[in-house]
Amino acid sequence: MAVQAHYHHHHHHREPPFLASRGGGAPESSRMAAAAMELQQAQKEAMAPQQAPPLFLDFAHGDCGNGRKRQRDAEAAAPSMSPHLFSLQPQAPKVISLAQLHKRPATTGLRLDFDEGSERVSSTSSAASASCLLSDELAAQRDQHRSEMDRLIQEHAERLRRALADARRRQYRSLVVAAEAAASQRIREKEAEASEAARRGADLEDRVARLRAEAAAWQAKALADQSTAAALHAQLQQAAAAAAAQARGKAEEEENAGAAAADDAGSCFVDPDRVVEIAPPPPPPARPCRTCRRATASVVLLPCRHLCVCADCEPAVPAAAACPMCRGAITGTVQVFFS
Repeated sequence: MAVQAHYHHHHHHREPPFLASRGGGAPESSRMAAAAMELQQAQKEAMAPQQAPPLFLDFAHGDCGNGRKRQRDAEAAAPSMSPHLFSLQPQAPKVISLAQLHKRPATTGLRLDFDEGSERVSSTSSAASASCLLSDELAAQRDQHRSEMDRLIQEHAERLRRALADARRRQYRSLVVAAEAAASQRIREKEAEASEAARRGADLEDRVARLRAEAAAWQAKALADQSTAAALHAQLQQAAAAAAAQARGKAEEEENAGAAAADDAGSCFVDPDRVVEIAPPPPPPARPCRTCRRATASVVLLPCRHLCVCADCEPAVPAAAACPMCRGAITGTVQVFFS
């Protein structure tokens, strides 16, 4: 009696499983070939798109005990597939090796061990297909999240770059403003120093001009004093010459007067042949004293600088307190000695 399972898929129809004849005398080579075909079909289904679970199992032949056993196996396989189909985490595909298939004991019934192995391989392939689809969806979501993260990172980097550029511009602007303020302050200080230097220069120039004027005035006064001193020196020389001439004349006059008196006393005889020459009186002094009119003036009155008083009349002049020539006030006298 044969067991046949029909699977309905979304896009294609699966080929019916192999038919096994009942009995225990099947050769080992046919059993190995059937197992290899089942593994190849399971690999194809794992590589194919996701397939729907089997809708029904058709047990056309077999006794009641084996039918209930296969029904229980199908019900146990259906709940075990639902977590794999609706799970959000990818499931690792299950691999059944040929050695495990060979180790399974072969029943004397309808070769149910091979049917159960094929059902497990089908469920494993369906779970692997679901896992592949979930892996693709997760990869797509991962790529989307990665692109969104890259975009957010780029936007944040751009905002950070703009913020840094704005901060740098503000810092440069503050530095420029501070430099301009410092430069303007320095310029104002230099301008104040320049104006102060100009004012001091003008003051120094005015002082130099005043000093030059004072020097010129002192020089003119020195020249005037020098000319006055020269004039006084000339007057003193003239007064000295006049005093010397007056002294000589006075001495000669006294000498002549003494000789005449001796002659008169010695003899009263007058010789008519004898001629006696009488010297004329000496001339008056060149600068007679304005007070006594006899002696030569030898005292200079200050500040008028008039040489008009003799040494004998000098004590009487300060008492009068007036110059005999100009009637000016007298503050002092200077006596002149003629050589």
